[in-house]
Amino acid sequence: MSEDTNLGSMPLLASEGEIKHFDQGVHMLQLWVNVCIIETDEGVVLFDVGLLFNGPRIVEEVRAITDKPVRYVIYGHGHADHAFGVKAVIEDAKERGHPPPVIIAHENIPKRFDRYQEMLPYHEHINRIQFDIPDEMPAYVRKYIYPNLTYQEAMSFRLGKTTFELRHAKGETDDATWMWIPERKTACVSDLWVWSCPNIGNPFKVQRYEVEWAQGLEEIAARSPELLLPGHGSALRGADEIRDACHTVARALRYLHEQVVTMLNQGKWQEEILQGFEWPDEFTKSPYLAPIYGHPYFIVQAILRRYHGWFDGNASHLFPSPSREIAGEVMGLIGNPEKVIERARALEKEGQTQLALHIVDFVIESGAEKKNEALELKAQLLKSLAEREKSLIARNIFLGGVRQIKKTLRKQ
Repeated sequence: MSEDTNLGSMPLLASEGEIKHFDQGVHMLQLWVNVCIIETDEGVVLFDVGLLFNGPRIVEEVRAITDKPVRYVIYGHGHADHAFGVKAVIEDAKERGHPPPVIIAHENIPKRFDRYQEMLPYHEHINRIQFDIPDEMPAYVRKYIYPNLTYQEAMSFRLGKTTFELRHAKGETDDATWMWIPERKTACVSDLWVWSCPNIGNPFKVQRYEVEWAQGLEEIAARSPELLLPGHGSALRGADEIRDACHTVARALRYLHEQVVTMLNQGKWQEEILQGFEWPDEFTKSPYLAPIYGHPYFIVQAILRRYHGWFDGNASHLFPSPSREIAGEVMGLIGNPEKVIERARALEKEGQTQLALHIVDFVIESGAEKKNEALELKAQLLKSLAEREKSLIARNIFLGGVRQIKKTLRKQ
């Protein structure tokens, strides 16, 4: 896959992108998120419908292909970039005198929408960091169009001469759907495939599912699709490549799962597991597992959260003192914040940027003299990490820290 189609290479708010045409009336609008457009002799099926502002572009591309009604819309899962461009599709149907499309989704999506509305300020806050969304722009969806037909594990329907089989999977969400079109040997899989290390263990988000994700990919591969339309990035073509791609990612997820479970069974605690897990060269070098969005470290965090509590094995941490009090005591013993800042700068020069961050935080959190100098150094260290970081999520967290420091310094 070329670099320009990698997940993370196209900005979330970008309007560019292009339509890809495949055989037998299968099309894919490739934006930040992909929209699958399937023509039949009796109408159109859309799978995944992008962000709210993608809706008009989706309608434009559909109408450049056909005047037939959009009969069904399938939500591949309930994230904001996959299920919210449908409003424009419904409005287009009304303007043309077509019946509104039937919106199908897994039964957990209405629960997700309910939670999003309950926790809107929180999701606004974390998405602004994760996707580097400017303060003047809304960072989350406020209007929700719920499905009018849900299913539990599987369902099928026919439109004209074409069969659409929907299957539930757990992966990035607990409400994912992948769609198999047997007559066209095509699988639309949403974020079960994203040309990136799977986004499991996102630092901001709820639990995700490594073993079930692997199982879903194995089930997709078992159908021997000749075309796979992913949630992000380029389509995959050819049964052999698709099978290899799905099995490689599934094998990587099972590999991490087995490592973490084994180490937990050996009585190891989180820090030892996080510092000691292995990620073999086979996966490091795989084009299917590039850490440009998700990251193996994040996956291990998610597996730990799934199977283990929050206690880290150190009884001192069970009821911890506030970090500012700890920092104050340490700085009182050292007695010289300049010495700490100098040590942090030395660590940076030695290439130990992360360790330097921990050291400089003692000055910042204690409120000691030289706090502003320490903040400026921290911003420099975070920027340095961001410049080296491949994962969009991690990079934006580092840059979000830089922005917050700049705001703090401006207020003083």
